[in-house]
Amino acid sequence: MFNSSKFLSWIFLLLAIAFEVLGTSFLKLENVSLALFLMAVFIAISYFFMGLCLKRIQVGIAYALWELLGTLGIVCIALFVFKESLSFTQICGIVLAFVGIILINFGEVKP
Repeated sequence: MFNSSKFLSWIFLLLAIAFEVLGTSFLKLENVSLALFLMAVFIAISYFFMGLCLKRIQVGIAYALWELLGTLGIVCIALFVFKESLSFTQICGIVLAFVGIILINFGEVKP
């Protein structure tokens, strides 16, 4: 059965991740004061949505997904926007983190 409040919590988690990725990405701006200001605003919004999502999602699951998807988002921005590159070791680390998060989610205890 569809649980709209649980679904909304997942939307809040995705918003938290998106704002965290944006906030972190702003640190690459040339204007340091503007970069820090924008980062603080977007990270604060991210934590607001994270707090909302935790009403229905276990904190371990939410945080693990937040970190994984946030890292993947930042890596994508680094690759495609800032034209950075990844070493083989970094790619292996991202893959291992992804596998670990999948294992954590499959092991979720249903209340």
